[in-house]
Amino acid sequence: MVHYLIEFRFHGNAKYEIRKWVNEINQKFGLKSKRAIPHITLAGPFSTNDEIRLIRDFNLLCSNYSLMDFEVNGFSAFEDTKVIFLDISPSQALEKFRWNLAQTLKPYCKLNQFDYERKYEFHSTIAMKLSDDKFKETKRYVMRKDGLKFKHIMVRATLVKDQLILREYDFLLRRPLGRKLALDKDTYAHTLNLLNAYFEGSYNPGEYISERIGVPQRSVVDNIKSVFRRPRVFITSDLHLDHANIIKYCKRPFLDIIDMNKTLVQNWNNIISNKDTVYFLGDLAYGKGGRSTDYWLKQLNGNIIFIIGNHDESDKINFYDDFILEYANHKFFLTHRPENVPSSWSGWVICGHTHNNNIHTYPFMDKENKRMNVSVELTKYKPVDMNYIIKQIDE
Repeated sequence: MVHYLIEFRFHGNAKYEIRKWVNEINQKFGLKSKRAIPHITLAGPFSTNDEIRLIRDFNLLCSNYSLMDFEVNGFSAFEDTKVIFLDISPSQALEKFRWNLAQTLKPYCKLNQFDYERKYEFHSTIAMKLSDDKFKETKRYVMRKDGLKFKHIMVRATLVKDQLILREYDFLLRRPLGRKLALDKDTYAHTLNLLNAYFEGSYNPGEYISERIGVPQRSVVDNIKSVFRRPRVFITSDLHLDHANIIKYCKRPFLDIIDMNKTLVQNWNNIISNKDTVYFLGDLAYGKGGRSTDYWLKQLNGNIIFIIGNHDESDKINFYDDFILEYANHKFFLTHRPENVPSSWSGWVICGHTHNNNIHTYPFMDKENKRMNVSVELTKYKPVDMNYIIKQIDE
């Protein structure tokens, strides 16, 4: 029978520190435990006849959560089963995730007996299947040690099928990964890059709970509705299509430029119809060997008023250096670079250029300085409706 597990696998220094302890205990007491990946079991082992539903439910449930944390509080032991483990204190979010996972799987999976219980002892096994003597010796040894005590963040949840990764959900990239991508070192390095951005305050994966980084494809009904709705006005900046290094520099949650280009264009076209007006504040495309500004402009819906950025070149496009937009009884100075605003201007400014590299000085909205930064990193990689901007200002 096929067995499944859902678990959190330790990463970074924590993984190596736990492995070091496992190896030390194995050698000292002559144990022959397998070289397992340090992990916390969240469900299982369990079985099911509906793997397709399992994968779908796993992905969907994970998409409703952001990063979850917990604390490792040193060693402890299960006396009845003779197991030595690291004691884990989960956050409320992680406790809720584990219980919701069990409740989601219960109708069609044969779960482990512990999965049916609300109260759950979170732990990471260090040694198991010990004889009475080995258990007593090992327990006595580890309890005299200071052990491992640290805080950790669950950046991925792993669905395992017969000890092999079936799917892994990345809470920073906000997407499920197949086995190949889950084991890919470059993808994992990018995940850690996004984790650093989270700690720096320039990326918040919690903004994407229950939604994708990309906007879902518009249905036929949505397309029909768009024909009859009134034209709207949008604003955005700094797509940097075809620019591979922007993913690293600005810690964008994309796997590669193909993923980025596809998502940014879909986000634009799924929101904007050809009746709408878009004020684009520069830097549409960039990168060695990349396609031209003219090429990418043809892929995008709407009547586009183009304020030139650092990297825009074309003999066909009517570029503006800046633009004064009057909308809903407000005046806005539109420019790519915030330093281009005249000293005499006292109204609102909407700019791009700074991306998320100086988010404290250039946040999405700075009411004190009457300035907005609509670089796509700050707008969920989607164009912003001017009505939304007016609402934020008036509030």
